[in-house]
Amino acid sequence: MKQFFISKFLVFSLIFSLGTGIVSSTIPVPYASSEIGIRQPRKAKKAQKKADKKKKEQKEAIKDGSKAAQKRSYEIQSPEVQERMKQNKKDIAARDKAKKKSNKSKTKKGAKKYK
Repeated sequence: MKQFFISKFLVFSLIFSLGTGIVSSTIPVPYASSEIGIRQPRKAKKAQKKADKKKKEQKEAIKDGSKAAQKRSYEIQSPEVQERMKQNKKDIAARDKAKKKSNKSKTKKGAKKYK
């Protein structure tokens, strides 16, 4: 009697496992939205590329202009003020480094590094 129950259970579990495998393989999977994309017209792509290039050039010009302004403002100062400006830059760099280290040490990986 016990063998009969075990054999029925094995047959049932075998049929059930095969049946669920067949059903799960026949369900269609919808396409991901990232695969389907709308192509832009060539002129639109070209215009976007041109706008991006112009924006990048503007950013570079602003960066170069600010560097030149900093350099000029440093050069017009007296030697004592220039020394103080240099020292302030060093202090700021050290403070930023310490702050970055402090923030980094709060993470799990950083805590191991800065024990």
